[in-house]
Amino acid sequence: MPISQGDQLFLLVKSLTKSEKRSFTAYASRFQDTDGLMYVKLFDLLEKQKTLDEDTLCIKLKLKDKSQFSNLKRHLYKQILASIRVVQINKNADIQIREYLDFVDILYAKGLYLQSLKILDKAKLLAQKTKNDILYLSIVETEKTIESKHITRSGADLTVDLVNFTQKISETITNSSKLSNLRILLHGYYIQNGHVKNEEEENKIVGFFEDNMPALDIEKLSYLEQVYLNQSYVWYYYILLDFERCLYYAEQWLKLFKTSPEMIVQDPDLYMRAFHYILTCTFNLLQKDKFLAYLLELEDFRTQNYSKFTTNSKIISFLYVHHGRLNLHFLNRTFKDGVAILPKTLRRLSTYKTKLDAHRVMVFYFKIGWMYLMAGMPDKTVDYCNQIFQMEMGTLREDIQTYTKLMFLMAHYDLGNESIMNYLIQSAKTQFEKSNEKNKLQKETLLFFSRLVATPSYERKVIFNEFSSALSQLQKEKYEKRAFHYLDIWLWVEGKRTRSH
Repeated sequence: MPISQGDQLFLLVKSLTKSEKRSFTAYASRFQDTDGLMYVKLFDLLEKQKTLDEDTLCIKLKLKDKSQFSNLKRHLYKQILASIRVVQINKNADIQIREYLDFVDILYAKGLYLQSLKILDKAKLLAQKTKNDILYLSIVETEKTIESKHITRSGADLTVDLVNFTQKISETITNSSKLSNLRILLHGYYIQNGHVKNEEEENKIVGFFEDNMPALDIEKLSYLEQVYLNQSYVWYYYILLDFERCLYYAEQWLKLFKTSPEMIVQDPDLYMRAFHYILTCTFNLLQKDKFLAYLLELEDFRTQNYSKFTTNSKIISFLYVHHGRLNLHFLNRTFKDGVAILPKTLRRLSTYKTKLDAHRVMVFYFKIGWMYLMAGMPDKTVDYCNQIFQMEMGTLREDIQTYTKLMFLMAHYDLGNESIMNYLIQSAKTQFEKSNEKNKLQKETLLFFSRLVATPSYERKVIFNEFSSALSQLQKEKYEKRAFHYLDIWLWVEGKRTRSH
């Protein structure tokens, strides 16, 4: 459902920090006493409400006309954004550059051409510093407009330089756009389909990547082009399950930031994202020492900069750091210690849940469910599997949805719920038959559980031994390895084999 205007305003008010609220009050009082401003009164009322109640707002504001209330909400929304812009202008270079361009328009309209050009020089320096090619082009285009219409004594050489520079930066932006398109299409493919499942899918992705990779002169790439190029390769090799090459390009991505430290300040989210993919690759490659080193570096960066983070950066740092912490326990198989850190993760997840997409929430629930299972708490695993089942995901990440079904079977077996096992097995079979996500691990696991529940408990060790052997063979197959990155069922089976049945 689309978010109503009232909901948008309510969410915006609730997202404000204490300093932003103070700034809004100061901004609103710049012309007249705030007591006489209706939109300030509306702001105060919204701030006090825990849940949105527009009828109560209208009564307290003594409004009878709905159109008046709509206009008031619209005006407040605009004023809040304007006040935040004032706060952010010295923190966000892009906002400052756009303000410079606004000033240029004002000065130009007044016929103050030389003053306009001076402001543009400031804007160019800032755009260069932050490597913002798109805004730089906008600045140069504005400069060309002024130079083409007025005699500014800049000289013919400058005009030629402007034209040459425009051609160069336009080519850079075109390449960046093509690489950005490739990156986001690969990301979309993964969200919908996960890793490649067979040779046909691999050939399809390889062909798509080669067809859409622009011709590039690697030695002449701009900073943004290099970032997008590395991101594209990261997604490409990640989808192909080639974690060695994926790791290489993720580390190259990180090096770009470290050679341009000012860009870490400008875009900490993209910097942390590089860490996330390095951690993901080292986790899948079982490189414990490297994983821990990068996780500690990310943790340190988060700690040192958290007070300066925007809300979005705080959310991203939560996602990547807490994923890393969970994966560290999976690597070390310290599941009970992992359970001990879950309350903190769950509190943060609850705080940010309204701002997270369903895919990210589902991944957390899956990891949490697996942690509980391996720590010997299958009842908790069932709870988190049920939460995933209740999410309206459609075909989004069918791989995780199907592995959740398998984890659900494992948890109920551990709980001793054998009376419902046949029903659960049949339910899983039905879902797998309808799903595009099919692999040998699913088939072998369902067959294993069917044999298991049909065998007396004292004879089940043989079934576990046979299944363990089958899993060992599956782990050697190229397209089956991916399943074990999500659900290390072999580890669960080995735990059962060491006990008597």
